[in-house]
Amino acid sequence: MIVSWRVLPRQEHPVSGVGVPKSISGAIEVARKRVSASRLRAVDYLRVSTDEQVKGYGIAYTGKRTKKHIQNKDWEHVGTYADEGYSGSLQAHERPELNRLMQDARNAPRPFDVVCVPEARAIGRAGRAFWPWVWELEDLGVFVAIVKGGYDNTTSEGRSRMRKAADRAEDERETIRERTQGGIQEKAEEGGYIGGKVPFGYRVVDKGVKGESRLCVDDCADCGSDCVAMHEAGFLRVGRRYFVELRDWNEVAIRCNADGYRKRNGEPWGYHSARQQIMSEIVLEARQVFRGSRYVQRDVDGKPVYGEAVIIRLDPIFTPDEVEELRQASKRPPRKPSTSRTYTLSGQILSPCGKRYVGGGKGRRGKQYRCQGRTAAYAGAPVCDCAYLRADPLEEEAWKKLRRLLGNFDQLKAMADDWIGIREGSRINFAERIAELDKQIATQKKVINVAIGVTAKQVALEDWGVSEEEVEKRVSEVVTPLQQELAKLQKDHSDVVSWQEENDVAGERVTQLVNLVEMANRRLHSMPLEKQRELMVLIEAEVTIVENSTQGRKGQPCGLAAWFSERDLEVPVMTDRGWDRVAPFVKWEPRKISPRTVLAGILYKVRTDTPWKNVPSLFGSSATLQTYWTRWRKSGFWEQAMEALAHESSTPLPASRPPQIKLRCLIEPEALLESECRLAESVARG
Repeated sequence: MIVSWRVLPRQEHPVSGVGVPKSISGAIEVARKRVSASRLRAVDYLRVSTDEQVKGYGIAYTGKRTKKHIQNKDWEHVGTYADEGYSGSLQAHERPELNRLMQDARNAPRPFDVVCVPEARAIGRAGRAFWPWVWELEDLGVFVAIVKGGYDNTTSEGRSRMRKAADRAEDERETIRERTQGGIQEKAEEGGYIGGKVPFGYRVVDKGVKGESRLCVDDCADCGSDCVAMHEAGFLRVGRRYFVELRDWNEVAIRCNADGYRKRNGEPWGYHSARQQIMSEIVLEARQVFRGSRYVQRDVDGKPVYGEAVIIRLDPIFTPDEVEELRQASKRPPRKPSTSRTYTLSGQILSPCGKRYVGGGKGRRGKQYRCQGRTAAYAGAPVCDCAYLRADPLEEEAWKKLRRLLGNFDQLKAMADDWIGIREGSRINFAERIAELDKQIATQKKVINVAIGVTAKQVALEDWGVSEEEVEKRVSEVVTPLQQELAKLQKDHSDVVSWQEENDVAGERVTQLVNLVEMANRRLHSMPLEKQRELMVLIEAEVTIVENSTQGRKGQPCGLAAWFSERDLEVPVMTDRGWDRVAPFVKWEPRKISPRTVLAGILYKVRTDTPWKNVPSLFGSSATLQTYWTRWRKSGFWEQAMEALAHESSTPLPASRPPQIKLRCLIEPEALLESECRLAESVARG
């Protein structure tokens, strides 16, 4: 079973076999002793964003600088970690190579002593991406060296320069973002094309012309009277007319395909795609809302950070009367409450063809799942031949695995610990960092007070007649940079305090895991199918079939085994005395093999749970056995024969093997416990 987690980092961070220093100075001292003992081993970490690659600043370019710096320092270069095309705002665990570097740094013995980067922004443009990474390396006794400027964090001066570089990188990131978002906001307010996916039915005119690009209806208006192209707006108008007439989206897709219309990717139209584009609110309302979705970044008051939502008016494709006619035609009568069976894994079972299984109704022998690939995407489209899956054993096996996981505290905690161990900042002494920043802030305040006094005194000594405004101006010139430095220190302090609070919450996760186990043992064994379905959706369950239980044609269980199972009968053993009782009922015989051999082969098949094709050839061909089993069942001979053998020795029907599956899910203890509380309340009300 594969499980993802949403939990916060824990506080304790043991590293087996590695003496982790308890302070920054201790870490540096350990590293210095190692320097005096042997030559430093260095690795370089390289990162370029997509924009920088376009400008030509690739990995090879930055790698030359770091290798030259390592050579000049007389360090031994032992490896390179490179993230190409990853943003500087991403944290360490979100960049694959930087994540690998941190895992290697935690090993014993440690494979390197210094991490060399071309410039501070290679580590990260955001403080959350920069400091936890540097701090954890410090606590592990690993230096960080910056090529641009030639400094590292082995001295207080180097650490101060590194902090200032990180602040500049974050300021640069915010400036770039604000400038970019501000330009897009202005363009949206002017009704221009803001980039991104072009709504279906429209195209961009004057694309690339600064301040001129906009959206217009994709039709023949600009093509001339002899245009033969199949424009998108043409499909929308024809499709709307077909639907108003037919009230059937599948028929709309078939007719539009026959007319020669295709989707943007060249594929034919289907039921869902045709309905989605024709009923699009952008098309019906003739407008596009910029920054109106729920995914827009917002401030504490719920307002968009980089500008208000803007409605961009578009040229209409339909007239108001046509829109109203389409809306009326698409209205559906209210659905009656469904009394059908709940499929707990519908849409969550992966199919061999790449689609997913959904509840497929009732087959000949019970409820089943049906692959979505069996439904044609459009008229004449190919369909898959994925087998049907019996619902009951598959759901039972998935539920059994989930109950076993949620009811096992040791397994849950072990899996959570493994995941937590790779999170950023997992080995950071936040209290020490806060104390260090407190000292720096106190020192900076003293420096400001002294600077004010010294500057005022100096100005007065230079010119007794200087005005009060001039004194304030001279003092402000000296103090302003110091106050800016103080503000940055205070911001860093606030950030670290918030990170510590997040880290402290990790202890609550253990309590939540204990409560989760108690809930699993109390509720899951008797949870109804509807609630099972809700839970499977909540944990984003994803089921992969490793090996399905023995099934017949179209994934149905073996009809022969089902015959015995439905009657609660055991499988008789063929003997001479038993055959003497059966022989009088035989009305015809196979040409090349005796009926007794055929009957013995059929009983062998069901007794051993062997597929028809694998039954030994001494009983005849599999086709012969299947043919006679079908004939005898329909003619009534089979029931007569089994009744005649009822008093013979017999063996139990083999137990059906449960399907072998892999269950991948997302465990968020807090959400699961809230769901359990809601369930308890609904039960109490009922």
